[in-house]
Amino acid sequence: MTTNEAKRQKKLMKRRQRDKLRRKQQAQAAPYSLLSVKKKVHLARQYPLYECLINPSWREKGLATVLVSRRQPDGALVFGVYLVDIFCLGLKNTFCNADFSVSRYNTELVHRIFQDEDPVPCQGNLAHGIVYGAIAYARQFGFKPQRDFDLSQYVLDEVDNLEEAPDIEFGKDGEPLFIAGPDDDVRRILRQLESTAGHGNFKYLYGSDAPVPCLPD
Repeated sequence: MTTNEAKRQKKLMKRRQRDKLRRKQQAQAAPYSLLSVKKKVHLARQYPLYECLINPSWREKGLATVLVSRRQPDGALVFGVYLVDIFCLGLKNTFCNADFSVSRYNTELVHRIFQDEDPVPCQGNLAHGIVYGAIAYARQFGFKPQRDFDLSQYVLDEVDNLEEAPDIEFGKDGEPLFIAGPDDDVRRILRQLESTAGHGNFKYLYGSDAPVPCLPD
């Protein structure tokens, strides 16, 4: 490469770097209202907590419905919903959204999420401890969090920055208890438990006694 060509390439590289920096600065300066819902969810950890709600029977049933919401800079709410099996499977279902007004959040979302029992407020460290703790417990047995957690995790604080959670028992009486729901692949789950927990080291229930919560689409 000639000296002149090398200089030309160097100038071209610097110009590309300047253009890239300018585009980045323009994106960061974009009005908040123009950001996508996904981008607002990705930024949710920067927002203050609005509230955390949970079904009051979560300890007895072993199935927690956790709702965590945060206040956006424009006053609307971003939220994540987490259906958590603390006895065995960890995070079974989750979804999130942004740009909900407080009235829409209260009249539409909360009502739909908690159809069977009125929710109760809970501390943020309890809500986070249930979600993250159940995920960690379930991973011991080869169960991963539902794939939409790739996005809804950003409504939660980072796991490394959490305060100590209150005492939460995962599993039941020292071992996994699988309570089969209508959408569970029972044979696959039982094979997984046989392989990871070991024969005789877990229990399961299947039938009318199994709680069957539902999440909205």
